[in-house]
Amino acid sequence: MQLSTKLIIIWIIVFIGLIGATFSSSTASSAGDVFDILFHISIYIILAFVPILLFRKRIIAFMATIAIAPISFLLEMLHVNFTTGNFENLIRDASYNNIGIIIGVIAAAIIRIKMHYGNESSI
Repeated sequence: MQLSTKLIIIWIIVFIGLIGATFSSSTASSAGDVFDILFHISIYIILAFVPILLFRKRIIAFMATIAIAPISFLLEMLHVNFTTGNFENLIRDASYNNIGIIIGVIAAAIIRIKMHYGNESSI
């Protein structure tokens, strides 16, 4: 199986898991829960990282990744409405989502730049 196929499968599994967690009341946690913080950041690192590596055109890759931010806010709004109803949780979790997106974009951009210039040096 090719790497791109594996990345697509991972991205889909993570996204489906995120949708499931959005509507699950058992995922509502208290402020400062380390597992919750790591969950938000790591999920959104994956969701932002994969599109940048998969799409060949840079503009499409970055547009797909930037679209993750409003989707994350929408999912957090739904999660808060279905679970706690606490606005502070919405802001806190959305902030962690955006931190994950930023880390994912930076990591994928570094890899993409290395792949681009790595191909040039072999010519």
